[in-house]
Amino acid sequence: MCNNECDADTEELAHPPELMFDFEGRNPTTFWQSSSWKKHPKPLLVNITLSWNKTIELTEDIILTFESGRPEQMVLEKSLDYGRTWTPYQFYATDCLDAFTMEPKTVQDLTQHTLLDIICTEDYSRGYVWKNDKTVRFEIMDRFALFAGPRLHNMASLYGQLDTTKNLRDFFTITDLRVRLLRPATGATMVDENNLSRYFYAISDIKVQGR
Repeated sequence: MCNNECDADTEELAHPPELMFDFEGRNPTTFWQSSSWKKHPKPLLVNITLSWNKTIELTEDIILTFESGRPEQMVLEKSLDYGRTWTPYQFYATDCLDAFTMEPKTVQDLTQHTLLDIICTEDYSRGYVWKNDKTVRFEIMDRFALFAGPRLHNMASLYGQLDTTKNLRDFFTITDLRVRLLRPATGATMVDENNLSRYFYAISDIKVQGR
């Protein structure tokens, strides 16, 4: 924990990207941290790209754990061709209409017929107090439940759909994943231009489970 003395060139004060993928459970928690929003009002834009060099079928929710406030605007994107092209998976914002001109929705609004719709959710973007609400999710399991039932008892139905419906199978398949961080947490207040060092992104863990 380096407080206001973070320094990427000093090991004890650095927060490099690999700390998003190290062993969790350490005390204090290790995390990656971006630079602060010192160039405000210019946007603080950061991309985090995960590449596997192979095809992965997702089997669990994608979970990002933030050690800063959760971003007020963020996009999760996927690639099926090793990063040559990208498509949105989900948009996240405190105000979906203002940020992306999209009506806010949740995964519970989806049906079997709209499962492939790209939605913007406000569920994971509100609240500056990061000690209570740290995670941002892309809900794979809730989407599975549209075919397998709320407790996933009928997985045969899901597998049948995945085997016979290419678009559905492709939706849950990735070669690369990209997190686009577009606006850090501000507490839904005016940005304090006298204290811009308080605005940044910090992630302690990214979980992506597949086969």
